[in-house]
Amino acid sequence: MKAFTNWLTDIFKKFSLTDPFYSERLWAFHRLNQPDFIASQREHYNNLGEIVELCIHQPYGYPISKQACSPVEVGGYTDVIQTVTLTFVDGIYADLHGLPQGVELHKLLDLPLLKQKEVLTAYMDDIRSSDDLFVLLNRMLSQESYLLEVTEDIQKVIVLQHIVTDSARHVVPQLMISLSQASKATIIENWYTLSHNPYALVNHFTHILLEERAHLSYHTLYTDSPSCYQVNSLYCNQKAHTTFTHHTFAFDTGMLRMHLKAQINGSHARTMLYGLSTLGVKEKVAHQIQVIHSEPHSFSQQHYKSILAGQSTGSFSGKIYLTPAAQQTNAYQTNNALILSDAARHYAKPQLEIYADDVKCSHGATTGQLDPAQLFYLQSRGIAAPLAKRLLLEAFGSTIIGSVSLPILQDYVYGKLVAKLVKL
Repeated sequence: MKAFTNWLTDIFKKFSLTDPFYSERLWAFHRLNQPDFIASQREHYNNLGEIVELCIHQPYGYPISKQACSPVEVGGYTDVIQTVTLTFVDGIYADLHGLPQGVELHKLLDLPLLKQKEVLTAYMDDIRSSDDLFVLLNRMLSQESYLLEVTEDIQKVIVLQHIVTDSARHVVPQLMISLSQASKATIIENWYTLSHNPYALVNHFTHILLEERAHLSYHTLYTDSPSCYQVNSLYCNQKAHTTFTHHTFAFDTGMLRMHLKAQINGSHARTMLYGLSTLGVKEKVAHQIQVIHSEPHSFSQQHYKSILAGQSTGSFSGKIYLTPAAQQTNAYQTNNALILSDAARHYAKPQLEIYADDVKCSHGATTGQLDPAQLFYLQSRGIAAPLAKRLLLEAFGSTIIGSVSLPILQDYVYGKLVAKLVKL
């Protein structure tokens, strides 16, 4: 699209040769500026035209100034478990809390040059083959980059609190997360919009590096009415004997695209990816998931579920890729959707690409309505139809919620699910 390339060129002219990330921005600009680039994205996006229009009509300023903002009070789990909260306002870190031993957060530009180069090299190696629109846009337009380092087995839960204010229009943050050898952490990522701001565009990218025997449990929550367009891309590079578990819960979001890519680069590594979306009205949630097995004796599981009502739209595009070296690998993928109205839509694209012969892999997808026989059974036991329907929907979502390792977070998410189901 001519309008997109013109918009891209006008923005790139704003970056000076003295910009610390100029070479990386230039690389992304050249990838995005290819004549057929936008056309190549149609496989990834159901609403490509709408997304491109949103991009080119959003003012882009660099850098974003830090805005005064108090942290959001979160009930349900932060008052029960020990947490350390890192608050980001429109992508800029607000230093409101001290960090425990074993956890450090730095602006990438504040690090020594050698450390910067080390972090950027690992990051660029993992995105260099990417052809995703928003990953490349994030690389070109990133407004602030941070490095979160975990060097120990952290008992406190790390809460990443992202607040989008009324003044936000085009927010492009980056977060690099590094877990040292044999370290362990649990992260909860919350997103909030302080007021109705449907015109904001948030393009967030997280790059995770897990050194040998590191274990990370990561939860992304969209449960508190973020009304803007959200793109959340997360790449995880796993070395040997690592475990990466990720949950996405989307119960209150206008438009969300969750893009996860797990690259298993070590033997005996495990990846477990789960998601539950409950959509109504005209809400849209898209999951694009990719797990690449490059070493033997690894395991991955993907399980994503959606409940769709009103005129909502959901999509799941999941891929398992096994290289010839990925022998003795087990990899599984499942996608289930329940459609509650004639106007709701769900698109599923499960995929396997296997170049190893000693493996166990499976994939499958189901889309349907609530079972009338189950509804009738509950009603025959004296349960009213609305309650019977809600009980079945709760049971449908409880499989994903039950895979969360923190019981108190299970209860919190379950409460949010019930609150959403009441509105459908």
